[in-house]
Amino acid sequence: MGEPITRLNPRVTSSINKDFLEYCLTILVWTASILPSIEHKRRGRVPYDYRMLLVLCILRILLRKTYEDYEKEMRQDPRICRFFWLEILPGKSTINDFMKRLSMKTIRKFNFCLIKPYIQRRLNIMMDASGIRVIGRSIWFCIRVQEEISKKECDKIHIAACSDLHLILNWFITNSKKHDSPYFIRLLKPFRRLGVVVADLGYLARKHFQFVADRKGALFIPFKSNSTAKPKSMPAWKFAFNLWRTINSIYMSIYHQRSKIEMVFSALKRRYGDKLYCRSKQMRRKEMALRFVAYNIKIVAYFLHSQKKKIPLYVRA
Repeated sequence: MGEPITRLNPRVTSSINKDFLEYCLTILVWTASILPSIEHKRRGRVPYDYRMLLVLCILRILLRKTYEDYEKEMRQDPRICRFFWLEILPGKSTINDFMKRLSMKTIRKFNFCLIKPYIQRRLNIMMDASGIRVIGRSIWFCIRVQEEISKKECDKIHIAACSDLHLILNWFITNSKKHDSPYFIRLLKPFRRLGVVVADLGYLARKHFQFVADRKGALFIPFKSNSTAKPKSMPAWKFAFNLWRTINSIYMSIYHQRSKIEMVFSALKRRYGDKLYCRSKQMRRKEMALRFVAYNIKIVAYFLHSQKKKIPLYVRA
């Protein structure tokens, strides 16, 4: 992972940090209210609304709290309780049980409701993949029992982010041995209007150029030294290859905008860590997906504040 070339404007972050919790809770509760409610038709005690539990799960990640910290610090916090008209929030066991039942589809739906007002336009998208360490067992115990430890014990996160607001638009989480290329179309499929899409050599394929062109966009990936202009029924490939060969400096200057995605990975790993501690694969990936949503919550809060104060959201790093 390289160094980011842009960062959040300190004028925005310093002014919003005073009321950061209230800003984020307002956005979370408003977004959750868009999700459909589930009517309880069974007999017995009425359970907590799943939307409230989802908001609390995201808020726990956003504030970087463990389940123990949630029980000690968040559960009786009046600033949070008043948003739900409760004197005390659900316990940590309730939150943990909800996490086990929570589906990735629900997390994606929440994220889409969150970013929908900001993506109703032609999107310029950056794409890349990075690793996140998996800590599910003691390294020293493995050494003592002479169990082999692989350096690639990590999950791989594939993300697509918009190049202006740096919001995470879509993601997939796989094991470390998965290649980047098969996830290109799956990451972009939900978006009908594409602008400039930039990705690295791992995504180089004729069908990817044609897919972006069919959605009125332009894909910028540097070609290999042995690449040829043969379209093979994909005319967008030939057009991009000739562009890369004739005006290479302009082509590469557009491609190098991809370096902005390093800011996204840097922000994710600096704030929420570069490790996942859950033992099961499903819980690890749900935890990582909630980090993506928590990151988007912060960006939306900062963006709305920057619009209100009429100052730029990002500055040169």
